[in-house]
Amino acid sequence: MIPNAIPKVLTLSEVSDYLNVSPVTIYRLLRRKQIPAFRLAGNWRFNVEELALWMEGQSNKFEHGGSRKPE
Repeated sequence: MIPNAIPKVLTLSEVSDYLNVSPVTIYRLLRRKQIPAFRLAGNWRFNVEELALWMEGQSNKFEHGGSRKPE
């Protein structure tokens, strides 16, 4: 394995670190079905490619005049 390579599937903790947000924020997004994820053996997993597309879509919302919903 290449050092510092990002695996194709991340755990909730890894996504939290990757996005620099708390795990509570990730759980909130999951509850609202606002972040792409799937369950594996009862644990949340995140596909890196889908997460990258989701992040791109989030940044496009702001670039094109979208507004952020209050939490």
